[in-house]
Amino acid sequence: MTDLVLYAVQNREGKWFRSKGYGGYGETWVEDISKARVYGTPQPARARITYFANRWPEHGVPYLVALYVTEVKVLDETDRVNEARVVKQRQEIKRDVSSRSREHAQAVVALEVAQQRLKELGE
Repeated sequence: MTDLVLYAVQNREGKWFRSKGYGGYGETWVEDISKARVYGTPQPARARITYFANRWPEHGVPYLVALYVTEVKVLDETDRVNEARVVKQRQEIKRDVSSRSREHAQAVVALEVAQQRLKELGE
């Protein structure tokens, strides 16, 4: 079995790069590695390093950190997914009942209006 290696970018101050995405907000550099952007190959991490080194040379060149995965746990998510599915089905049923109730109330009002008009026309 081959080792799994992940890559992250760390600046000279010891903070980790966090990708914010298009229009994102928050800090670009974070203290906690669990919030850091992790790459599966070194190339995109190197691109980030080059970007920051060229734009802000006064801060130095960030480090490319290789993270070697030593333990892998497979988590069974079947129970969680089944519970979420049941919750979603209940929400859909409630939404359907609410919608049909609203349609029924509107139909009753429309029927009353139509009966009133017929009475008025018949007189």
